[in-house]
Amino acid sequence: MNIVLIDYNTGNIGSLLNSLKKAKDQSHSKYRLNISNKPEDVINADKVILPGVGEFYNCKLQLSKIPGMIEALNEYVKVLARPFLGICIGMQLMAKKSFERGEHKGLNYFDAEVKKIKPNDKNLKVPHMGWNTVTLEKKKSLDLFRSLKNNDFYFVHSYSMNCNKQDDIIATVNYGNKVVAAVFKENMLGVQFHPEKSQLAGQQFLKEFLSWVP
Repeated sequence: MNIVLIDYNTGNIGSLLNSLKKAKDQSHSKYRLNISNKPEDVINADKVILPGVGEFYNCKLQLSKIPGMIEALNEYVKVLARPFLGICIGMQLMAKKSFERGEHKGLNYFDAEVKKIKPNDKNLKVPHMGWNTVTLEKKKSLDLFRSLKNNDFYFVHSYSMNCNKQDDIIATVNYGNKVVAAVFKENMLGVQFHPEKSQLAGQQFLKEFLSWVP
């Protein structure tokens, strides 16, 4: 089994790789972990992870600069329908579009838009940064992603995904109002938090991803 972390110049993915290695060892998984920017590696992967740090526009731009990568992702996700995980901006890229610094198209895997967080509590600052408790919204997801029930994860973001289909939301975080923390549909999973910075809860979530079979 082969897991590919897509490297597209949007931040250091070394810490994510290290966290995945720990989760792999703990779960006694036989997966191979590879960092790659080659579309053919995405097509041939058993699981793919799209991380992302910074802002939506730049991440989409860097991804688009790799010849054939968008097409490979579309084939992997929509045609081959294999497990796919987006993390932070990687999750936001799965939306139809973002309004961060203008209006920009996403990968359109979820019927959603990415908009700036506007907490009802004026004492809460943006970006949303630090540890917050995640609430599991869909009980039927408990068997797959138990870690998302009432555990603390680490967040760093100013924009969040707004889903037009509530059924796509499996977890939220309260930051003045409900903010989407995780989305799930068929073979696609996205999380706004950083599992690699979330200590034990993050490790547990990555173990669940490694064992997840859509």
